[in-house]
Amino acid sequence: RFLKDLDLGTDEVKAGVERFLPYSFKVVNEVAGRFLDAERRHVHTTPKSFLELLKLYCTLLGDKRGSIDASINRLANGLTKLKETGEAVAKIKEELQVLVAEAEDKKSVAMGIAEQVAREKAIVERETAVAAEEAKKCGSIADDVSKKQKDTEDDLAKAEPMVEAAMKALDTLNKKDMGECKTMSKPPKGVDDVFSACMVLLAGLNPNILVVKGKVKDRSWDASKKALFSNVAGFLEELRGFKSIVDEMGVPEVNWKEVRPYLAMEHFDADVILTKNKAAAGVASWVINIVKYYDVLVTVEPKRKALREANEQLAKANKKLSEVQARVAELEEKLAKLTTEYNEAEAAKQSAIDQVER
Repeated sequence: RFLKDLDLGTDEVKAGVERFLPYSFKVVNEVAGRFLDAERRHVHTTPKSFLELLKLYCTLLGDKRGSIDASINRLANGLTKLKETGEAVAKIKEELQVLVAEAEDKKSVAMGIAEQVAREKAIVERETAVAAEEAKKCGSIADDVSKKQKDTEDDLAKAEPMVEAAMKALDTLNKKDMGECKTMSKPPKGVDDVFSACMVLLAGLNPNILVVKGKVKDRSWDASKKALFSNVAGFLEELRGFKSIVDEMGVPEVNWKEVRPYLAMEHFDADVILTKNKAAAGVASWVINIVKYYDVLVTVEPKRKALREANEQLAKANKKLSEVQARVAELEEKLAKLTTEYNEAEAAKQSAIDQVER
């Protein structure tokens, strides 16, 4: 009755327990009898003792089962943890393999970019050195240009008074005075030389002046009147525009050579001629000053040519410098971009390595 509701597993085990407990109680009683015979002392057993035995068995069985169940649960939990840990380790191993592969890929990418950065950096340094050298050349050429320009401007400044004098002399001329010259059948001494000198300067430029082998064919007074005074207004405009032709070196070289003998004449002086004819004095002053202007211009022309060449050289040098600087800027921009990519790749590589090491 006491063991009826107790789970003892199989019926065979339950039957064995039910047989053993009364048997054990019986054996105790027998041993108690022998103990009395031998020791003369009583060991009492009662039905209550049997009930206490049953209760003790049930208690011990419950405690033992609880202990075993606890051990089973601990073992099961341990096995579950081991399984979960094994699965986690396997997953981590797979992820680690992926991370290692990614780290190697990123390392290769970083190394490739690093090599490219090194190459581009070398190119930038080389081109920068070229740009610095070109800038130095440009600076040297610019200094040379400035010096030549100053020398040229200083020399040309010396010629300005002569131009002003020539133009001022032309301002004294008018159609009326020129008309008086045209009516002269025989001019005062020296007046004819003034206009002959004028014809020499205009030879090859004025179509009315007959030229043979570059020289004026007829320098007589009649020839002067015909060539110069047929259109007085046109003649005056021709004298005013002559400087521009001189500036462009458009006057035949022979003209300057042929006019020299006139300038060497004692009476070929504006003040002297003024005592004879006002218009001729103005033309004489113009001839004298325009020749002086040309003489200065001739000395300046090599400098002007050198200045033009230097400016052309400077323009070419500046163009080359600009191209080199543009190339350097382009390369620096490319290098900066590559450096950024390299830094990003290096950071990604280090991050991957750190994850692998963790």
